[in-house]
Amino acid sequence: MDKIDELIQAGQKFTFRNNSYSASHGTYTRASDELLGWAATVEDFIRNTYGEESAAFKLYVTFDRKKLNGYEQDEFEKQMTILNGSLKACKNITPKTINKQVDDHQIIQLIKNIYFWTVLLIISGGAFALGLHFGTSKFDKEKSEFYDKTKSQEVEINSLKNNLLTKDTTIVTLNKKILSLQDSLTKTK
Repeated sequence: MDKIDELIQAGQKFTFRNNSYSASHGTYTRASDELLGWAATVEDFIRNTYGEESAAFKLYVTFDRKKLNGYEQDEFEKQMTILNGSLKACKNITPKTINKQVDDHQIIQLIKNIYFWTVLLIISGGAFALGLHFGTSKFDKEKSEFYDKTKSQEVEINSLKNNLLTKDTTIVTLNKKILSLQDSLTKTK
C-alpha cells in the first residue's frame, strides 16, 4: 500500500493553479510535464499491479488526457478526481496474482538463457577459426615436406632405373658373349 499512498501524495501537488495559464477570455488547463509523467506512472502501476480487468483500471480508462490542456477548471478537477479515485480504489482491491511458469529443469533454463547461446557461439566460432588456421598451417607444412621427399625419391628412382638399365644391358651383352664363346668352343672340338 505504500506505493499507492506515494502516488496519491504525489498527485496532491498537481492543482489547477499550477497547471493552467491565463488568457484574455479566461484561465485554461495546461498540464505540466510532471503531471503527465505522474498520470503515466499511475496507469502503469494500476495495469501491472491490478490488471486491465480490475475495477481500478476500468475507472482509469475513463480518464481523458486531452482535457488536461485547454479546458476550464471543472474539467481539470474531474480528470484529477478520476486519477485519484482509481488510486484509492486500489486500496480495496487485491493485486493480481502473477502466474509465472517455473522451469524446474536446469537444461531448459540453460537453453532459454541468452548468455549461454552467446558464449556457445563465441567458443564455437573461435574453435573453428583456430582449427582452420592451425590445420591449414600444419597441412601446408606437411604437404611441403612430403613434396620435397617425393621429389627426392623420384630422382633416386630415376637414378636406380638408369643404373638397372645399364646393368641389364651389360648382362645381356655378357650373355651374348658367353653364348658366342660357347658356340665357338663347341665348334672347335
